[in-house]
Amino acid sequence: MDDNGKDIKLYPTRGRRRGVLVVFSYIEFRAQLETYRRGVDVDCQMLKNLFSEIGFEVISFQNLTRDETLTHMKNLPLKGAECVFIVISSHGYGRDGSWDTDIRCSDGGLISAHAVVDHFNNQNCPALIGIPKVFIFQMCRGENRYLELALAEQGVGGAGGAAPATDGAPYGSGAAPRSSRAGRRRDRVYSDILIAHSTLPGFVSHRDMDKGSWFIQALCEVFAANAHECHVVTLFTLVDKALQERFRVQTSVVENWGFNCKLYLHPGLFED
Repeated sequence: MDDNGKDIKLYPTRGRRRGVLVVFSYIEFRAQLETYRRGVDVDCQMLKNLFSEIGFEVISFQNLTRDETLTHMKNLPLKGAECVFIVISSHGYGRDGSWDTDIRCSDGGLISAHAVVDHFNNQNCPALIGIPKVFIFQMCRGENRYLELALAEQGVGGAGGAAPATDGAPYGSGAAPRSSRAGRRRDRVYSDILIAHSTLPGFVSHRDMDKGSWFIQALCEVFAANAHECHVVTLFTLVDKALQERFRVQTSVVENWGFNCKLYLHPGLFED
């Protein structure tokens, strides 16, 4: 294991409840409001297989309404988990003048990516204070496309050389509200949070309709091959490298919100 930096500690992740993976996927939408997201079922199965092998408990939800999504987020059985991964996969819409992204639920309702993270911050979810929380957003964040001409020339795409599908277009404006309260002990509201987006703000995110999303394909391959020796921040660096080498044109991005320890997943290793 690479453990450079004497002052950077490790998150403890060798217990029997190693971690929990929660997947919210949205494939079908009411009244054909959005296109059917073929290939997402492949993503979900790959994620379930990967994290089950690592030793995680897997909880999955599919095609929830906005209200159902919020209700399940509030009632997830996460207490006692050593780390939490939350995956959101849907059509996404960039917000004008903001890095935030609106996420489409099956009934057409929208939830912002920042609002998802807010559900699990130290104020709203004190049971997870000090617990590493990794968010993975697989969706478009705008309508800009990555060098379509170069994409066509290199033959990257779905089955039969078809162009890959994408997961959304710009929608809405305004940022999620932030609140502060006086008269309390000052402490961080946001810490131990790592956020991985499948694409840059303003850009589309590609999905092979037979093999799954480009980003999830790269993520599952990299984690399966390297999780035994690399910490999670390094793994996401390798994911973006794999995304470049295999698909050439899509760029992922990772945000660190006070994620100040190294997170190793220790597949197969347990300490009582």
